[in-house]
Amino acid sequence: MSSVFDALRSYRQPNVLRFLTVTFLIGTFLLDLYTHRGIAAWALYPVAILTAMKWRGRPAIVSTALTAIGLTVLGAFWSPAGHAEIDFVNRVLGVTMIGLVGVVCLWLERQEEAYEAVAASQRRQELTLRSVVQAAADAIILADGEGNIVSWNKAASSIFGHKEKETLGKPLTMLIPERYRAAHLQGMERVRSGGEPHVIGKTVELRGLRKDGDEFPIELSLASWEVRGEVFYSGIIRDITLRKREESQLAAQYAVTRALAESGSLAEASATILKAVCETVGWEIGSFWVVDGENRVLQCIDIWHAQPGRLAEFESATKATAFAPGVGLPGRVWSSGAPAWITDVIQDANFPRIGMARSAGLHAAFAFPILSGSEVTGVIEFFSRWVRKPDEDLLLMMSAMGGQIGLFLSRRRAEADRERVVAELRGALANIKTLQGLLPICASCKKVRDDSGYWNRIEDYVRDRSQAEFTHGICPECARKMHPDWDEA
Repeated sequence: MSSVFDALRSYRQPNVLRFLTVTFLIGTFLLDLYTHRGIAAWALYPVAILTAMKWRGRPAIVSTALTAIGLTVLGAFWSPAGHAEIDFVNRVLGVTMIGLVGVVCLWLERQEEAYEAVAASQRRQELTLRSVVQAAADAIILADGEGNIVSWNKAASSIFGHKEKETLGKPLTMLIPERYRAAHLQGMERVRSGGEPHVIGKTVELRGLRKDGDEFPIELSLASWEVRGEVFYSGIIRDITLRKREESQLAAQYAVTRALAESGSLAEASATILKAVCETVGWEIGSFWVVDGENRVLQCIDIWHAQPGRLAEFESATKATAFAPGVGLPGRVWSSGAPAWITDVIQDANFPRIGMARSAGLHAAFAFPILSGSEVTGVIEFFSRWVRKPDEDLLLMMSAMGGQIGLFLSRRRAEADRERVVAELRGALANIKTLQGLLPICASCKKVRDDSGYWNRIEDYVRDRSQAEFTHGICPECARKMHPDWDEA
């Protein structure tokens, strides 16, 4: 059977239609000759014209119609006697009908050509639009009124990780984080009910969901249109992860620099740094650890979070814990002197606070050292409620920030040491006894009168008012007076 179909497909359609047209013309003419004149056999000529119309050409219609008219007129010469008048009227009606059919077929052919031209133009436009959509760097997604995906370009596959065949006919909610899906469905229902759309015609920043479950920031431009009462939506989506990352990093660096500049002590700086980083980078809780050199452990000196009630147990456990080198996330960073990232602390074997973290709903964590030269003087750690993959750019930025904070702490220590030395010097100077003013000395015995009016030996007077001590000897001049023969000896 397949060979028969293959043989039929081998015939060219125009040749087959030509054959059928000629067959209808000859058959109708022969039928017209050999049938009773009361039967209008020539009425079958329009069938040949309709067959000719399938050639997709007006010349075929015109030539077939003229041939049919000619054969109709030619058939009148074989009209038997006694039927000439009836046959003449029939022939006139037949020629008129053939002409009308030919005109109608020409009109239909023109309409079909116009339709095909419009269809070809639409196909060209569709191909042009599809090539533009597929070449776009942004994701372009079309959805029907029910929120199901009907079109998906290559950039959407690159951004979201789904192939086109995996998304067509699926709901848009597969691209939306679970916590935002209810609001999305409510918005769709409001628009279907005739309510005012909130995001159509605007550019908004939202969160997207990749195939692997990773969330990322997107910029969405949404539009809608209606075709035959059915509503469609188009969304142009741009992945703004890099832009948001750069913005948050710059904001965090500025906030930390400002906190260090405005803080007079480590206690003031730590609270401001934790708050600034959490708010700009988007992490829920941060803690500040410093090295206790005497006991060789890390102690938490400060902690910040946005939800005090929910994280109270974790905060208390953190403040009460001291980490030795290599123990827990802070201890690991202390030992290595390098930043560390935990995708999910619940799955980490070296995380002593795992019970409190599970109760608080914390998952991802990262920490970086505070360096003073090559020495680790502290560790700062942060936690998130979401499972997050390592962000190398964030770790590099925080490592540089750790060096900046280390310089601040070194400068503060140097300033504190300088202030301590200055205070000690001032205290020492305050205790030094000095002689000031006029000293009343007796011209004869050389005693000195004190403030109370008593006369004291000059040795006693000076000793009470200075740090000087005395030893007694004799100068050469006095020795000569006492011993005239001093020089001879």
